[in-house]
Amino acid sequence: MISLQARLSAGLILALTLLMVLAVALGGYSLSRLAENFVASRLEHDLETLLAALDFDPAGQPRLAADRIGASFRQPYSGHYYQIEAPGGELRSRSLWDANLSLPPLAADRVARGFVTGPQDRQLLLVGRTFRVQDRPVAIAVTEDFTPVRQGIQKILLEFILVALVLFAALLLFQRRIVRRGLTPLERIRRDLPRLARGEIAQLPADAPAEVQPLVAELNRLLDLLEQRQRRARHALGNLAHAVKTPLTALAQIAEQPLPPEDNADWQALRQQIQQIRALTERELKRARIVGGGTPGQRVLLEREVADLIETLRRIHRDRRLRIDLRIPSDGAFPCDRDDLLELLGNLLDNAWQWAATTVRLTASVTERELCLRVEDDGPGCPPEQMELLRQRGVRIDESRAGHGLGLAIAGDIVRQYGGALRLDRSAALGGLMAEVALPQPTIARQPEISTPRT
Repeated sequence: MISLQARLSAGLILALTLLMVLAVALGGYSLSRLAENFVASRLEHDLETLLAALDFDPAGQPRLAADRIGASFRQPYSGHYYQIEAPGGELRSRSLWDANLSLPPLAADRVARGFVTGPQDRQLLLVGRTFRVQDRPVAIAVTEDFTPVRQGIQKILLEFILVALVLFAALLLFQRRIVRRGLTPLERIRRDLPRLARGEIAQLPADAPAEVQPLVAELNRLLDLLEQRQRRARHALGNLAHAVKTPLTALAQIAEQPLPPEDNADWQALRQQIQQIRALTERELKRARIVGGGTPGQRVLLEREVADLIETLRRIHRDRRLRIDLRIPSDGAFPCDRDDLLELLGNLLDNAWQWAATTVRLTASVTERELCLRVEDDGPGCPPEQMELLRQRGVRIDESRAGHGLGLAIAGDIVRQYGGALRLDRSAALGGLMAEVALPQPTIARQPEISTPRT
């Protein structure tokens, strides 16, 4: 793959080459037009001088006052020529010798200008016009050899090209130095990547250029997520090993005793210990699956995911036909892990579904700062003095209901992992329990504010 430095150098070389060609072309054209205008203005002056010196003899032949003619018109093939055509005859400069000029059509209302081929195949700039002298039409044309002027222009252009080439080389060297200095931070990142792979550094330096700052920040964020996953997995295994130690010891003691009848209290203790191990294992596995912070680049569409989750809960609680009131923006999206969001909403909605009398309401809103989720039901609610007990693992306010008392505790773990807040209170609208979650937007990906939620 071509490097950025090679691409920038190739682009600059192409741009400078086109600029130099354009400058030479425009410079040559401008110099040629400037020289042509300068020579033409001088020829127009000679034209006026010849017109002032022109006269007719008694026979009607045109003649010029000899003292009014410049010396350049007398020197053979000097390049300075004139030719006068009148009804009574024709006059040509001595410098033409025996040659003749082929005059283009000349107008009386304007001065004509153009190039013609003269003696010795020289390119001549011609200026001419038709006048009326003593009621006679007279065509006067004056020329000058333009070849020396063109040679001078070519010499100037050649010198200009040489200077431009020197500047071109200097600019390339200067550009190469600037590009190298500009790409130094990227080179530092390139050197740090192998060190990161070898484990010599934990993250890439944050002082990266603005163009790659989002990439570096997102990569460092991904590294944090991976480290958190590894740390949570180790903690989950440690917690699980410590938690099941006591039930396993009890099971070992029961297994050493003679086999009791099925209705014996030991069988009940055995079932209780097995149920406790299952609950502890389920809790730690769910905690270990929490990603936290969101997978980089992943955005969860709330309306679609919640719709699928509601259908799943309807099948689970098919014996309870409740009214589900969803107030979710159609274009709402939040950058987080999909499984985390479903686990969070699943626990909150499942808890509300078990306790609601007729209605469960879910309200969601996404702003530039946070995602807000509110789950309410019209059940009996919870006394204020017992509200904090709902956050504790394994605690159930009503032992007659099924469950392990882990739903709100797991939801709290997910919320804390994302740096959010979980608030439990009585619902002002429905009268039952209200669980309100606020998850902050990640610092890298900002979501535009969503319009007012629809019911």
